[in-house]
Amino acid sequence: MVEENELLAERHGHVLLLTLNRHPKRNALGLAMLQGLVDALNGADADPDTRCVVIAARGSCFCAGADLEEARRLAREQPELASRRSDLLIDINTIVARLGTPVIAAVNGPAIGAGAGLALGSDLVLAAPAARFGYPEVKHGISAGMLIPNLIRQVGPKAAFELVATGDPIDAERAYALGMINRVVPEAELLPAALALAERLAQFAPAGLAASKRAFQQAYELSLEDAVRAARDVNDQIRASAG
Repeated sequence: MVEENELLAERHGHVLLLTLNRHPKRNALGLAMLQGLVDALNGADADPDTRCVVIAARGSCFCAGADLEEARRLAREQPELASRRSDLLIDINTIVARLGTPVIAAVNGPAIGAGAGLALGSDLVLAAPAARFGYPEVKHGISAGMLIPNLIRQVGPKAAFELVATGDPIDAERAYALGMINRVVPEAELLPAALALAERLAQFAPAGLAASKRAFQQAYELSLEDAVRAARDVNDQIRASAG
């Protein structure tokens, strides 16, 4: 279970707002928060009344990445939980791609390491000017390996390698230029803009949005012809079920 108030959930019509609320730890992803996010996202996808999810954060940092202090402690004292934590990090980097429900990230400040993975793994990303995106794992003697597959999909191999090889963060404008985020929004307007976009998506038929998400994933994974044929088959299914 997530510790009380560590992950806040708030309903806005058909939109679920999830807020990281561990700001004394710069919203670092510990075992409990990882599990809470995975459970909340899976629950939202299973709930027909939830048509879009927004992930936001309290404090001045969106997410400082994985909780490395906890990771070291679990590796020493509770290896079974350390293994579970690793599995959840895989889940948090892949779950949005598996969901039919669209997910929007509202990035108010630094999104580092696994925090960048959480943000950029979302379907749409809005960021305040104070947002920073970075993969500093190399500076800690470890690899950003779990984050690389999605990062390559976002920016291509050259820019992705520069980010992970130097470990240097980039600002919101550079992230926008690379195609990592959709918009740069003044900080005071960030959450309202994310919720307004989510509410707009929530007006559309969920089956159509889910089919569009599947088509995007197939476009990455299949050949051009197979991806187009798969998209046609999904549309045929939607039309048949609509009568």
